[in-house]
Amino acid sequence: MAGRIPDQFIDELLARTDITDVVASRISLKKTGQNYSALCPFHNEKSPSFSLNPNKQFYYCFGCGAGGNAISFVMEHDHVDFVDAIETLAKDAGMEVPREQGAPDRYEQNAELLKRLSESSQFYQQQLIQHPDKKKATDYLSKDRGLSGQIAKVFGLGYAPSGWDNLLKKIGTRAESQEQLLLGGMLIEKKDQLGHYYDRFRDRIIFPIRDSRGRVIAFGGRAFGDEKPKYLNSPETPVFQKSQELYGLFEAKQNTPILDQIIVVEGYMDVIVLAQHGITNAVATLGTSVNSQHIRKLFKLVSKVVLCFDGDKAGRAAAIRGLEASLPVMQDEKQVRFLFLPEGEDPDSLVRKEGKEAFNHRLEDASSLSHVLFDHARNQVTLGDEEGEAQFARNAMEMIKQIPKELTFRSVLIRQLSDQSGIDSETLGNTVFKTRRQHTLTEGHEPALQSHTQQTQHYDGDTPDLSHYDYEPAHGDYDDFNQQSGQITSVVHSQTKQQPTKKHWGKGFSKGKFYNNEPPLPPAAPSLSRIKQASLCLLLHPHIAKEIDLPDPVVNQANDELQIFCKIWRYFTKHPDKNTGHLLGEITDQTTISSIYALLNHQDATTKQKITNARQEVLDMVLALEKNLGLNSSIARLKSKGNESIKDNSSKQELRNLMDLIRQKKH
Repeated sequence: MAGRIPDQFIDELLARTDITDVVASRISLKKTGQNYSALCPFHNEKSPSFSLNPNKQFYYCFGCGAGGNAISFVMEHDHVDFVDAIETLAKDAGMEVPREQGAPDRYEQNAELLKRLSESSQFYQQQLIQHPDKKKATDYLSKDRGLSGQIAKVFGLGYAPSGWDNLLKKIGTRAESQEQLLLGGMLIEKKDQLGHYYDRFRDRIIFPIRDSRGRVIAFGGRAFGDEKPKYLNSPETPVFQKSQELYGLFEAKQNTPILDQIIVVEGYMDVIVLAQHGITNAVATLGTSVNSQHIRKLFKLVSKVVLCFDGDKAGRAAAIRGLEASLPVMQDEKQVRFLFLPEGEDPDSLVRKEGKEAFNHRLEDASSLSHVLFDHARNQVTLGDEEGEAQFARNAMEMIKQIPKELTFRSVLIRQLSDQSGIDSETLGNTVFKTRRQHTLTEGHEPALQSHTQQTQHYDGDTPDLSHYDYEPAHGDYDDFNQQSGQITSVVHSQTKQQPTKKHWGKGFSKGKFYNNEPPLPPAAPSLSRIKQASLCLLLHPHIAKEIDLPDPVVNQANDELQIFCKIWRYFTKHPDKNTGHLLGEITDQTTISSIYALLNHQDATTKQKITNARQEVLDMVLALEKNLGLNSSIARLKSKGNESIKDNSSKQELRNLMDLIRQKKH
C-alpha cells in the first residue's frame, strides 16, 4: 500500500523493538557492564569501539561517530532506505505497516507484471542448469569469460535457449500472463498475426536487472558470438526506465560491508568480473550515458563516485558527458572522480591482468572533477596567447556556473580558476554566459553497451568451479520469493510511495518510449544550515569544543538551532574527555535528543566525520554570528541616536565599522 507511514506507528514499532536483538542478529555483541560492545560494522577496526545501550535503546561508535536507534542501524547495516528499514523491523515484530491514504505507486499498479518478471528470471536460471544445451552457456561463462558458478548465482545469470517460444510456453500459458509478459518487454507481437507472440530473448546469456530493492524489473541478453545486437536490453516499461536504473546496485549494497564509494563502469561483465575479484562496489549504466539522476541517486548512498572509462577517444567523450551530468547535482563533501584506463583495456580485462590490489591503486589515483573540468576547458583552446587564456577562463566558468550557487565547492573552483587565469574571482563570478546546452540522448542515438571480446581466460589461472551451476533456484509467488545467491538474499519489500507515471503501456498505455525525454530530476535532499553543520562538527569531533570560545551575545540567542549547538558545546567544554555516546546517555531533554539523532543520521554525517578542518568550520560559523549580531546591534543603536548624534568621533567610527560590516555581508 502506498502513502506515508504514520508517526504514531513508528513510535509504537520502536517501543516494541529491542535494538539488542536487531543488532545481535547482524553482528557479534559482547556484554560489557550494562552495555554491549562490538567491532563496528561501519568502519574497519581491530579493537571494539561500537557501544550499544539497551536501556536507552541506542548505539554509538566511538571510532567513526555512527549512532542512532534500531531504524538507523538497519538502514546503515542493510544499505536500505527508511521505509525498507521500517518494513523489515515491522515484519520481525509481527506488525503490519499502515499507510495514510495515497495513490498507489507504479510497483503496486504492476504487481502482476513484477511477478511475471520474477518467474521469467527463475526460468532462465533453470535453463542454465537443466536445458540439454546448457553446456554451451556454462562453457561460455566459465571458459570464455572466466566466471565461477558462485558469481553466476550472485547475479542470477541465466540462459535463454534457442527457439521462439520457450518462455511463452512456460510462463505465458494464460492470456493474462501473455499480456503481462508483453507489457514487461519479454514477448514481441508478430507483425502479421495480431495476438500471437514470440520470445524477445533467444539463444543468449541472460542478466536480470534488479532495482535497488532486489526486484527484477528488466533483463539484458548477451549473444554468444557476433550476432547483432551483441547486447539486447528490455525496452522501457511501467517498471523500468533505463535512464534511472543502474545494473548491479542492489548487489553492491548487499555484498559490500562498508559502502563508501561506488564505481560506475560501462558493461554488465565489467561489474560481474570486478565483483568476482573482490571489488563488489561497481555498477553499470544500462545502454545510456551517465546522467544527473544516476549521480544524485548514488550520492544518497555514498560520498564518492568514481566514473570509470576506457582511455580512448570514446572514453574521453563519455567522461565529459559524465562531468556535465555531475555539475548540476554536486553537493559539498561529495566527490566525483574520473578513472581513465589504458587504451585497449576495460575493467573486465584490466582486473584480470593486474588483480584487485593494482586496480584499487588506480582508483585511489583517479582524477578529480576539478582536474577534468580545467583540462577539458583548456583542451578546447587553440590560441596560445591572451585571447586563448581568456577563452579558457570562459570555458571553465561556463561549466562552473552549472554547480549550485550555495556550494563551497563552487567557490573553491572559482578561486582555483582565478589562480590559473590571473583573473580575480569577483570578475569571474560576475561574467554572464549563455545557458550551456546539455548533452541529451535521443531515441535511436544511444550508445550500445560496451562489448568485451578477449581471449579465453580462467579465473585466477585455475579451472573454474562449475559445481554451482547445478544449483536449483527456488520457486514460488513473487511475494514469497527469497532466493539464496551466494552472499545475497533477495528480499521483496513493500513499495514506497512514488509519483504515478505519466505514460504507460498496454491497457491505458501507449507503445513507444516510457519517457520521450529524460524525466525531471527529483528535488535535492535538504542541506543543513550553517549552525547545524557546526553542531554536527562538534558531535563528530568533540575534542574541538575546548578550543572554541562562544561570546555571551551568541550564547544568549533564542534561536532553537543555536540553543542545541550551545548545549552540545557546553557539554564537551565541561567534559573534554567524553564523546557523543556519553552525551546521548546523559541528556534527558527529548527535543535535544531527537535533534542530535537527526544530525547523526543526516546523509552528510559520514563525510563530516572525515573532514580535517572541523574546528575552523565551527569558528567560521561563530564569527559569522558575531558579525551579524554586531551589525544588528550597531544599526539599532545608530537608529536610536538619530542623524544629529553622529557627529562625535566614536559615533563616526561606529558608522564606518557598520558600513564595513554591510559590505562584507554583501560579499
